[in-house]
Amino acid sequence: MLIKELKFYVAEGAPATRQATNRDRGTMMKVPPGLSGLFTHAEGVRGRAPDDEYCEFPPEPEAPTYDATLRLVTDGGLDAYAPFGTGFSCSELEWECKDFKARIGPLIVGIDAFDREHIWQKLWYAQRFFYTGRRPIDLIDRMLWDLASRHANLPIYKLLGACREEIPAYRNIGGNTIDDLVADGLRARAEGYVGCKDHSYRGVKGNAEMARALRAALGDDFKLMHDPVESYTCLEAIKIGRVLEECNYEWIEEPLQDYDLMGLKKLSDALDLPVMALEWIGAVGGEPFNASAFLALQAIDIVRQRGHGITGSIKLSQMVEGFGLQVHGGDPHVALAVGHDPLHETVGGLKPRPPEEELDCLGTLVVENGAMSIAWAPRRPQEPDWDQRARGALAVI
Repeated sequence: MLIKELKFYVAEGAPATRQATNRDRGTMMKVPPGLSGLFTHAEGVRGRAPDDEYCEFPPEPEAPTYDATLRLVTDGGLDAYAPFGTGFSCSELEWECKDFKARIGPLIVGIDAFDREHIWQKLWYAQRFFYTGRRPIDLIDRMLWDLASRHANLPIYKLLGACREEIPAYRNIGGNTIDDLVADGLRARAEGYVGCKDHSYRGVKGNAEMARALRAALGDDFKLMHDPVESYTCLEAIKIGRVLEECNYEWIEEPLQDYDLMGLKKLSDALDLPVMALEWIGAVGGEPFNASAFLALQAIDIVRQRGHGITGSIKLSQMVEGFGLQVHGGDPHVALAVGHDPLHETVGGLKPRPPEEELDCLGTLVVENGAMSIAWAPRRPQEPDWDQRARGALAVI
């Protein structure tokens, strides 16, 4: 099934407003007590900032938007397709499509759509030679796996060789105060989750108080995880790690900057508590390969899953398994295909199982009864009518 052409369909989207503001993410401040020189997300320390610290431009009136769909045309009975982009300028979106087609198209046209490893390797090296970033490899690889799923009439995790049908699920908790975090943790337990994770940047003293309060309120059988997002020095991470060990935490996540290889090594050697890292360095690029040095030096115990595409994620998972360690996060299909991702991190709340008639072979994410699974049925989704898409498009590229 050869890839013959890349086609883009640019169409009108739903009218929308836009604004520029930092209210959604806030600002930065020094990690308490302010002696380490590290900066962190202010809202994770003190809660909502005073109004005079926000900068924003009010929403504009509703304006037209435009959507682009990418289609990989094959010489078989099925094509690969996915949303490509959206914007308020039709002409700019068209040029994004043209640029992608000009740069990426020649790399994959003429290759069998099932030769995912061949295409993955070419797009991996394109990051270096053409400075593409990771977007093309993430996008194209997932499109090709979706195509394989529809061709085989099976979900991706089955094609990968399913290891299990569900994984215990936790969710993140938030709040402006420790009392708020405790209350949200109690809600998570009431919703059926097996655990919860904080993103608290209060420094060693504040986070030690929080950890003890959460454990006291939630009991010994509820899983707790701490994600300070690079807000400790190595010595501070050792200090809070020992408190977390006393409180029977599952792990500490991203305690230092991911680039601090030797600091993570020192921290892992000092603690019995598992140390997770490589979320940020993996997001920037380099996974699965940049994890190898951390694994070889035994600098971490759990690798945050940031592999490029489904193919790169499986590569990373298998490399980590070879070291006898755990991996965490990433695509649910990959998590179900391996046995060493201990928990599913829920984003967006509970997701009940849809009615049977709404299911197809691509699968639908389900989070209920304290577990994540993928509900599916052995039938293909209806294929797009590309002639109709072309007639309704503002541009076909």
